[in-house]
Amino acid sequence: MAGSMVLEKERLVSILENAVKSVITYLRSGQVSFEVVKEGSFGDVSKEFDVMAESIVVRNLIASGLRDFILVSEESGVTTYGSSPKWIIVLDPLDGSYNYEAGIPWSSVSIALAPYKADAKVADIEIALVAEVCRDRVYKYVKGMGCFDNDSLCRRLSKPSKIILGYFEDLRTYEVIPAYWSVKGKTKVRSLGSAALDLIYVGLSRVEGFVDIRARLRNVDVAAAIAIAESCGAKTYLCDGESATELRISDLTKVKCLIAGFNEDIARTLVSIVKNLNLAPS
Repeated sequence: MAGSMVLEKERLVSILENAVKSVITYLRSGQVSFEVVKEGSFGDVSKEFDVMAESIVVRNLIASGLRDFILVSEESGVTTYGSSPKWIIVLDPLDGSYNYEAGIPWSSVSIALAPYKADAKVADIEIALVAEVCRDRVYKYVKGMGCFDNDSLCRRLSKPSKIILGYFEDLRTYEVIPAYWSVKGKTKVRSLGSAALDLIYVGLSRVEGFVDIRARLRNVDVAAAIAIAESCGAKTYLCDGESATELRISDLTKVKCLIAGFNEDIARTLVSIVKNLNLAPS
C-alpha cells in the first residue's frame, strides 16, 4: 500500500511539473501576445499571455487524466472539472507579469494540489511547485518527502544575506524598515516583483525576510510558495499573527498582509513591528 501511494504521488508531481514546464515553454517561445483581453476576478487586467498560460495548464491536466478537480486560479476564479472533485488545484500561471512583459528575469509559475474539501488550507497542500520562467529551476514540496530544488533536496544556507524583500504601497509602510534595523541591524531592501519567488528565497535562507502589507496579494499568488518555504524551514505569518499555512485555498481570496522570516525570530520580529506601527490593513 505504501509503495502504491508513493507511486501515485510521483505521478501527480509529474503531471503538475509537465503542465508548468509547458507554460514556461510557451512564455519563452517569442510567440506571446501582450494584448489586454479581459478584467480578472479582482478587477485586475488580464493579458492574452495570462489567459493562454492558464489554458495550457488546464489542457495538460485534463490530457494527463486528472479530470476531477476544482481549479482556483487568478484568471478564472473557481472552476470545477468533472462531477466529483477529488483535488483542489491552486494556480498562478504567471506571477511577475510586469517583470515578464518588461523583460526583467524575475517571474514564476506556481501550482499546488490538495485533497478536496470545502475549507481546505495551505496546510492541506500535498504537492507544490514554483518554477522560474527565465531559468531552469523548479522548486517543489512533496508531503512526506521534503522540499526540492529541481530534483535535489533543498540546501539552506547556514546564514542568510542581510536582505529584506518587500512591497510597500506608500511612504508610511516603509517605516517597517528602520524599525527592523533598530532591532536587527542594517539590511539591504529589495522589491523584486514576484512574491512567490521571494518566499522561496526566504525558505532557502538566501535572504532574511519578506513583508507585504499592500493588501494586493491573492492566495493563488503565494499558496504554493508558502508550502515550499515552510517545508524548507521558513516561518510565514499573516499580520494578525496567525500562521500563513491557515490561509484558505478553496476559493479566490485576498491576502491583506503576509510576512516571512528565514526563522521564527525574524518572522515574529516583523509581525511585531507591523502590529506596533499599526500598519496591518484593516
